[in-house]
Amino acid sequence: MKTLVLSLILTAACGAPSTPAPAAPQPPAASHAAGPRIKLASVYVDDQDKALRFYTDVLGFAKKDDVTNGPYRWLTVADPDGGELLLALNNNPPAKAYQEAMFQQGQPAVMFFTDDVRGDYERIKARGAEFTMPPTPVTAGSVIAQLKDTCGNLVQLTQLAH
Repeated sequence: MKTLVLSLILTAACGAPSTPAPAAPQPPAASHAAGPRIKLASVYVDDQDKALRFYTDVLGFAKKDDVTNGPYRWLTVADPDGGELLLALNNNPPAKAYQEAMFQQGQPAVMFFTDDVRGDYERIKARGAEFTMPPTPVTAGSVIAQLKDTCGNLVQLTQLAH
């Protein structure tokens, strides 16, 4: 199975600066390993049990943490490289509104990178996933596909050109 690497999708409305900003200095290669890395990202879901089934049985992630404290449940899945995804219940109005708006706009809530979008598409589709976009070439040879996660989100699979 090709490794899926977790990546956050950052959505923000940013205005272009009136004058170009100077290029940021590039850190030495050795310091890159010491820089920030994504360890945990969150996605809001409308049903944590259904989300767990989808992200493990369909996408192939492994259940990592499942801790309940009163009404709160900390539920994570992990990819083979250790990146974790928190399956956070959308049980508050702002979270639910955000999740629903992103879905209605066709925006993926989470993006996973892969070396073989077409192979993953076939494997995941055979496991019952509903794709809203089959593998589609985009800029510079990259390929994307999108599917529903059964819990109120769109998920994007991305293969970057090498």
